[in-house]
Amino acid sequence: MQRTNIPDSKIPESVTPYPAVNLVWLAPSLLSLTWFFANISAVKWLLSSFVEIPTLYKIVIGVLIVALVVRSLSSGTSPPALSPKFVLRRYPLLLMLGARVCSIAAGCIIDIKQITILLFILGTYGLYGLMVEPNFWRKNLPIAGLLACILPFNTQLNNGLGLPARVLTAQVVEKLLSVFQIGAISSYDIIVLENGIAQVDVPCSGIKTLLVGTLFLLAATWLESRQLGFKWLAVCAVNFIMLVSANALRVIVLVLVAQVFQQPIYAEILHVPLGIVGLVSACFLSWLMLQKIPKISATKQINLESQQDAEILKNQPLAKAGLIAAVAVLAAISQLYHVESEQVAIAPLKFPEQIVSEAIPLNPSEQKFFGNYPDTKTEKKRFISGNLRGSMLTVASTSWQTYHAPELCFIASGIPVNRIERKQLTPAIAARWLSVKDNQLSATYWLQSSEQTTDNFLERIRSDINHKNHTWVLVSILFDNSVNPESSEVQSFAKNVHNTVNYSLTIAKNEKN
Repeated sequence: MQRTNIPDSKIPESVTPYPAVNLVWLAPSLLSLTWFFANISAVKWLLSSFVEIPTLYKIVIGVLIVALVVRSLSSGTSPPALSPKFVLRRYPLLLMLGARVCSIAAGCIIDIKQITILLFILGTYGLYGLMVEPNFWRKNLPIAGLLACILPFNTQLNNGLGLPARVLTAQVVEKLLSVFQIGAISSYDIIVLENGIAQVDVPCSGIKTLLVGTLFLLAATWLESRQLGFKWLAVCAVNFIMLVSANALRVIVLVLVAQVFQQPIYAEILHVPLGIVGLVSACFLSWLMLQKIPKISATKQINLESQQDAEILKNQPLAKAGLIAAVAVLAAISQLYHVESEQVAIAPLKFPEQIVSEAIPLNPSEQKFFGNYPDTKTEKKRFISGNLRGSMLTVASTSWQTYHAPELCFIASGIPVNRIERKQLTPAIAARWLSVKDNQLSATYWLQSSEQTTDNFLERIRSDINHKNHTWVLVSILFDNSVNPESSEVQSFAKNVHNTVNYSLTIAKNEKN
């Protein structure tokens, strides 16, 4: 065969490979940027709050990362590097897009930042699953769940979810006791009992127990390499029910011992052991159920399924562009329909002449708590109104998560609460009336907006669902002595305070409009 000589001038110049390499990373980079833009509020919250996460949480996160690396090395594999040629696998896609859709839906209904962060972390792990080896991703999915539970639930845990959980627990226990003809104990009595025994630092809302039990299940799933699927979700649901039931049962026992059998000392002794027994029992039963779920290493179908997913999706040229477009649409929806918190609309309080008042500073615990919510407006005053003397704290905010139950603040300040009742101070004011410090002092509080007044925190939460960004004011009053809520002087004073707050809300609302 005769060789044809081609002049060097006719040989085409070789194309350098570097631009092509850069283009390989274009699609995953664009997808990642779009994803983080869609979750920009969650990213900002994580970055700003990470420095405030307690040292214990940071240690746990570090231990998880070290354990992940050690476990990978001991199994003879190392964590895979990110691949620029991401594959649209079924389960990572479902986790990623499902988490984002749920986050948007939750934000439209009620904005609980911890839930948003949890879904963001899980969705980000779904994004990660498009770029790594599928077996590694599935085996370590519980680690993403652990981080999703640890990162958002820091010291503000009980300030947010703890309050409604505590109220719901008390109401459920009250209903259960009424079944056994123990109807004299109200949910207010139960709250007082819980606070008195728990000493505020570990409120009996059950949130911490629920968190620890969930972390145990996720850790056991990861260490034993159990498959995540519908069976595991069923175990998770049963674990949740057992933890909630154990907490409710513990509160029932405490109420029976302390108030029915009149043995408060034994109730205080039983408080911690009952909590530990309930938690350990629920975790043990969950672990037993977990043994019925097959291990990932015992199934040979995972590689086959992952390959099938890859074959189905990787050869669709428009699939990756469609995913980026879908995430961009979700980002646009979240920006259009996300309800931004508006500024608090309330004018400075100006009490009538019969109420003489002067401003006083917040105590250290109040400064620390309200410092986490810079958009909140607080006023604390000493007052004199006829024979009535005391202090008053007003907290104006557009978010229900800003509020802390005043009875917890009293106990934290060393003022024990002996009794809580519901009192109709005036036709317009349904308030909670507290007997504190061995019945030597009296206190009261209520929540009011320009349209409604209530003593029920759950009603305040429902208002956030129906009417976004309405300014509400928590009015908390501590008298210097024990007073009668039925007296005309107390009722007249409460009416004046209520009218003053309502006037300030109305003035600010009119100026805003």
